[in-house]
Amino acid sequence: MVIEARGSYLYIGDVRASDLAESFGTPLFAYDGDIVAGNYSKLARSFTYRDVEILYSCKANSNPGVLSILRDLGAGVDASSPQEVLLSIMLGFPREKIMFTGSGVTDEEMKYVRGELGVLVNVDSISQLRRYGRLFPDTEISIRVNPGFGYGYHEFTTTGGLTKFGIGLDSLGRALEIAREYRLKVIGLHSHVGSGILTVEPYARVTKLLLNLAKNLPGIEFVDIGGGMGIPQKPGDGEFNCVEFGRVISELVEEYSKSFGGIKLRIEPGRFIVGNAGVLLAKVVEVKEVSEGGSRKLFVMVDSSVNHLIRSVLMDVYYEVVAVSKANSPREVEVDIVGNLCMTGDVLAKARKMPRLEEGDVLAFMNAGAYTYSTSSNYNMRPRPAEVLVCGGRAKLTRRRERFSDLIATLEI
Repeated sequence: MVIEARGSYLYIGDVRASDLAESFGTPLFAYDGDIVAGNYSKLARSFTYRDVEILYSCKANSNPGVLSILRDLGAGVDASSPQEVLLSIMLGFPREKIMFTGSGVTDEEMKYVRGELGVLVNVDSISQLRRYGRLFPDTEISIRVNPGFGYGYHEFTTTGGLTKFGIGLDSLGRALEIAREYRLKVIGLHSHVGSGILTVEPYARVTKLLLNLAKNLPGIEFVDIGGGMGIPQKPGDGEFNCVEFGRVISELVEEYSKSFGGIKLRIEPGRFIVGNAGVLLAKVVEVKEVSEGGSRKLFVMVDSSVNHLIRSVLMDVYYEVVAVSKANSPREVEVDIVGNLCMTGDVLAKARKMPRLEEGDVLAFMNAGAYTYSTSSNYNMRPRPAEVLVCGGRAKLTRRRERFSDLIATLEI
């Protein structure tokens, strides 16, 4: 399945986007479960190396319906918080397929994740490693390595090099000394260098580095080369080459295994799995023309905002916009599409050519399946949207729309 225009209408799976907006209201996040499953399977099939485990990076989209699809396909979870760990366990992911990779991790979080939930901790710093050793001597750990280089489509998504993430190569020897001091068994080496990567070379570079380190670490069970595989955002953008990725990485791990014994390969895709599987549906509330000093601008105001697409302003991420019932109409009017927040910067799409829009038209912001709801906020006390999952031509509500009572749940009046 694909999210595509058929005649005048945009379809998500086999359901008209306009019908979803009518049934569930707007703003609304809608996901195509068949696309989620297809993206996962495409990536999994790309490897010729057999011992590969995909840990879905659920910070991209933690919708329970999406997670359930990936669980049934055999995925594990890359969790960035104790709450993501707990949700994964509640949904039935095996604990051995969950890894907790946090930043600025507290003792209380480690006690909960390791001590109560029994999930492997991927340590991010010398301090965390030492504190973990005091809490849980004689246990297994993974170490996040900062290789000294990073990649990404924006500085905010580059996680290797001079960033807060991981243990640098010059500190790795000290980390191993601390591990021995507390009799910790290092079973994994991990590195994630950035997000929005569209070439294979960064992953080959990371894989070579981790495998070279693993040669001198008896007891290593896996190397984890992270995620960050990008997707096209704008028309004409290139795609990540899964086939080449799987071939190149498989060859490197196969070569290692022939000389040093079998080792598991882990990867942690997020956006690649869910990014193109989701849209944000928003209704046009007003079409407003503003003139000033001879200049003129047309604003299309919708019932959504950057509360739901924060990366459009934070990282200048481009979201293609489709009028769901005018999908094949001529794009003859230039507009700024803006939201309902009390801030001038609430711009979802700037200087876009669109059909002639009217109040009540529904717009779809495409490729909005990753880092949208999961990064959303309640600024201006706006409740967050509902989420629906379309599978096999049927739509199911997987997260209800927030209510005012949710925003003041801890308030005593």
